[in-house]
Amino acid sequence: LSEVKSTSTEVDKILTGLTATLEKNASVKTSAPKFDFTTLKPDDMIEDRYKFIRKIGKGAFGTVLLVHDTVVDDELILKFLNENVASNEEIMKRFVHELRYSRKITHKNVIRIYDFLSIGSGYAISMEYFPSHTLGQEIIDHAPMNARKAVSYASDVCTGMQIAHHQGIIHRDLKPANILINDDGLLKIVDFGVAAAASSAETQLTKTGYVIGSPKYMAPEQILGRRVDITADVYSLGIVLYEMLSGKPPYSRGDHMSVMYQHVQGKAPPLNELNKQVSKELSSIVLQAMTVDKEKRFKSMDDFRHALEGAVEKAA
Repeated sequence: LSEVKSTSTEVDKILTGLTATLEKNASVKTSAPKFDFTTLKPDDMIEDRYKFIRKIGKGAFGTVLLVHDTVVDDELILKFLNENVASNEEIMKRFVHELRYSRKITHKNVIRIYDFLSIGSGYAISMEYFPSHTLGQEIIDHAPMNARKAVSYASDVCTGMQIAHHQGIIHRDLKPANILINDDGLLKIVDFGVAAAASSAETQLTKTGYVIGSPKYMAPEQILGRRVDITADVYSLGIVLYEMLSGKPPYSRGDHMSVMYQHVQGKAPPLNELNKQVSKELSSIVLQAMTVDKEKRFKSMDDFRHALEGAVEKAA
């Protein structure tokens, strides 16, 4: 991890602490007690600091708990990494590397990451609690969306992602489930770093049964195992916007392998043929974002956002 040492004294201390946590647990993980989520009851204490409220869910990489931090007197999320992720040293080093950057993002459209914790024989990330629903649920309830609303959501994602890209962070797994919206319409992006950590150890994760990224939203170069840059996130957001405006992802037929093949082929029908309310210009912009040749995509999230907002204004 020496290659990612920061010139910032504060961040250096944090990174050193995270590295020490990994080294400590590597030597004692066989004797440390395993944290058992199933025995938790409301008001149970975790590490004498976090009061358990409820379990929110479980995904491929971790179990998500809502807790009350008694030190800062606020609710937050603890995301415990699944054992077959946490036990892989290479994945964990990459994960710490990503957190070192992700935790510096302080933007209204990005879920704030607070800390990386060692609890029992496992690891957890503490992060901002944001009462909300996913964009996926919004799509189920309201798709196909009108262009102005869909572009408004996409613009917020662009704004948050532009900040992340400026920090050198690529999300790699933008999808409706990782985009949260509250009742006031505020949007936040979640789960930075998870896919990046996974991609650094793809072989190990594949052996444990994980798919790196989400096939319906993955860029072709990611599917093919090639170098990924910020245009992979542009591609994924293009797919998400396509789904918002049409009601379904452009590539969803068949199993995962079939879906990934469709991404590599890149033959999605124009949006304006599926939804007559979508202008030809907006349709072309979305297709440019999700073109197979990454050199032909928008070079930044800001460029993508400006094009989208311009198309909506012209159609008004």
